[in-house]
Amino acid sequence: MGRKVALVVAVVAIAILSAGLAGGQVGGGFLWWGTHEPIYIYGDADFTFANGVFSGTGTEQDPYVIEGWRIEAPNADYGIYIDHTTRFFIIRDCVVERARIAGVYLNSVRNGVIETSQISSSDTAIGFLNSKDNEIRGCVIADCRYGIVMAADSRDNVIAGNSFFDNGISGYDPERWNAWYDAQGGNYWSDYRGADKDQDGFGDEPHYPLWDSRPLMTPPTERTEVATAGPSYAGNLVAPDGSLVVTSQTPITLQAKDPGSGLAEIRYSIDGGEWKTYSGPIFLTGDDGPRKVAYYGIDHLGNEEPKKVAPFLLDNHAPKTTLDIGEPQHKDARGTWVTSATLLTLRRTQESGYGRTQTLYRIDGGNWRTYSLPFRLELADGPHEISFYSRNASGVSESIQTVILYKDDAPPTSHGAQASPSSSVGVTVGTTTPTTPPKIVAVVTPAAPAAPVAPAAVPAPTVAPVVVAVQTASVETPTETQTPSEHQF
Repeated sequence: MGRKVALVVAVVAIAILSAGLAGGQVGGGFLWWGTHEPIYIYGDADFTFANGVFSGTGTEQDPYVIEGWRIEAPNADYGIYIDHTTRFFIIRDCVVERARIAGVYLNSVRNGVIETSQISSSDTAIGFLNSKDNEIRGCVIADCRYGIVMAADSRDNVIAGNSFFDNGISGYDPERWNAWYDAQGGNYWSDYRGADKDQDGFGDEPHYPLWDSRPLMTPPTERTEVATAGPSYAGNLVAPDGSLVVTSQTPITLQAKDPGSGLAEIRYSIDGGEWKTYSGPIFLTGDDGPRKVAYYGIDHLGNEEPKKVAPFLLDNHAPKTTLDIGEPQHKDARGTWVTSATLLTLRRTQESGYGRTQTLYRIDGGNWRTYSLPFRLELADGPHEISFYSRNASGVSESIQTVILYKDDAPPTSHGAQASPSSSVGVTVGTTTPTTPPKIVAVVTPAAPAAPVAPAAVPAPTVAPVVVAVQTASVETPTETQTPSEHQF
């Protein structure tokens, strides 16, 4: 029998990298043997191996089982058509897509069960015509014009525990002769707009017009995409060549399923080395660069799965970059100051030994440039934003770093304080005693007209007062004050 080996990388990264001898797996857990032509069964005698029946005798205790088929029917009216049967049967773990009329159609059928299957992208997912006492459970009904349709005298069918996603009309049951919920609950409807105020997992109002009185607030079965044989990745960085990027701390786990005789063992080889029996997570070591893990499963009958190869790119050295600022430079509370002569150098302090690591930068939010040589800020004075990061050949990049530099090419200017031409100076000269030298006081006033000079007070008779009033055009102050230049940002 076929088997399924899946390769799991860490907890959040899953790579489905192989299929069984004849099949694959739906991401939600459905196992399928392989593709099958549309199935048509007319009467109980047509439950045969050629029509996809895997096991069973058709009794209630041992129903016929149609299991694990993927049926894609873009040129057929139906994926599975069952007509006028009363024997017990189960359609399980099947994927039916793109039928022109209906993915599954039950015409005058009793005692059938459709479970854990996905029917999508058809005009109608499942159609009932004059069919009774059937069940649909745990299925995904998605992207169809009509979900499940009850026609003619279809009654006493149970539809519960299913997930309806993005259908035009999710269900049609005009007579309400069928049950759309049971004791465990109803179905999940992506178009349900009700609330769950008591937080019991069921909507507070029925889903109309099907009268699902216990609509589920979360889907019991998630919609999945079918992955055929070959690599597909989710959640991990993929290198430009399609390899999955890992480090030496990334656990690589091989998982296998065999629905037949059961899995006996999984064997693997790294980079063409010896084959080993898998017993636990694999960790890649050594220099950065490409790695290949080959693997296959063997069942208890000795059937071997074709060998598969998973490509990896080992990168243990994420890049790190720093900005070196040359001279002249000045630092103060506002930041770092440079001129147009200051060399700016981007230096990688860590990078992978595999391939070429590139450093990119941009100035003031402009276009990204590939760094090759030191550069200068030959721009207007003021603040400028320098952003940069590096990227290994594997695609592993560091976070973008941003630095603000203040450019200042303007020299300082000096100004001396000087009176205006219309200023006036009043000078008063007097003596208090014969031995005291004269005292001169200069008063500089603004350009307003000079006030009259008041007469000096008359001193004692032994001192002869002298009052002199002098008008002058301009007088320079005796000292010069230097002030630093100022810049606006």
